[in-house]
Amino acid sequence: MGTTSKIISIISLALIAYGYWGAFTSAGNKVYDEMDGYYPFFMLLVGALMLITTVIVVLIKKRKMRKE
Repeated sequence: MGTTSKIISIISLALIAYGYWGAFTSAGNKVYDEMDGYYPFFMLLVGALMLITTVIVVLIKKRKMRKE
């Protein structure tokens, strides 16, 4: 795993943690009430998508390295 993949993974995990906190905890619901709750929820989705994409790219890169 390269440096870029590690940085993107850390950012993704931070977004997922923030999204979970803002959307699914009582403290987060106090801060982000009503329509503002969409921001952390979408950050959760973006973080998950980034993490899945990073894992797929790393797996493809490792597979290509094995073939060479």
